[in-house]
Amino acid sequence: MSDTITSKIVKVLSWVLMGVSILFAILFYIDASKNPKPDPELFIDWTYFLFGLAALLALVFPLYFFIRNPKNALKSLLGLGVMAIFFLVGYLLADPTPIYSPTNNPDLSNHAVLIISDTGIIATYLMFGVALLLLLYTGIRGIFNR
Repeated sequence: MSDTITSKIVKVLSWVLMGVSILFAILFYIDASKNPKPDPELFIDWTYFLFGLAALLALVFPLYFFIRNPKNALKSLLGLGVMAIFFLVGYLLADPTPIYSPTNNPDLSNHAVLIISDTGIIATYLMFGVALLLLLYTGIRGIFNR
């Protein structure tokens, strides 16, 4: 499959998804004008569908391009490995201490939920910090290379 066909398929798919999203938004606001308490279930289901589609495409497209360009696969796998290290460090730094609150939310005392959320937050902070340091490095390097 050539790149032009792939780009056309992606463009048509994105326009279709955008059109369906706009249709769901219009339906939601029509329902909101009739009901004082509109049901957001349609939006939630559509969000789950879009998330699943994004996850599937995030796995399928890299595999497709790995098969087409095996030389570039090493760079991508190296990037994934570095991200895995960030998440491993985030997991090791995560704190499962229960959070006490007056609402008695069971998720605030669930160890698995606390570990996963702390892992994501810590890994995001680490990657953001490294991105800022790399931006600073490239800016300083650009000054001295003039």
